[in-house]
Order: sequence, then structure tokens, then C-alpha cells
Amino acid sequence: MITFVQGTLVEALPTQVTVDVHGVGYEVLIPLSAFDRLPPVGSTVKLLTHLAIREDAHVLYGFLTPPERDLFRMLI
Repeated sequence: MITFVQGTLVEALPTQVTVDVHGVGYEVLIPLSAFDRLPPVGSTVKLLTHLAIREDAHVLYGFLTPPERDLFRMLI
């Protein structure tokens, strides 16, 4: 399980971000509510994550707070 990613925010779109962690770019899906609370591109960001492994994809979901991630986990 990937518990969190911390690195440089490379790209921020309303529902996904790219975080550079020591030269590896992680695409992380985020809730729309987190987009306005992200730091500026080029800043350091830490996202708590949930890795969903499906038959056709590995998807990394990111959250800014533990309660957000906990709620997501209860809903899935």
C-alpha cells in the first residue's frame, strides 16, 4: 500500500495532479474540493493516498486530510 506521496507538485488539474517524487511522476486523482487547497505548482505537497488495484488499472487517489481519506474508504 502507498500511504502517501510527498514531492514537487508538477501539474494540477481540477481532479488530478502530478507529483514528482525523486524523479518519478505520480498521477494522483483528487477530489474537486481539494483542488482549491493545493499549494502552487512547483511547491512541495504531501497527499495521503489510497491505491485501488483493479483488473484493468492501478489508480492512486489522493487526499489532503485523514478524514477525507477515511470517508472515501468507507464509501468504497
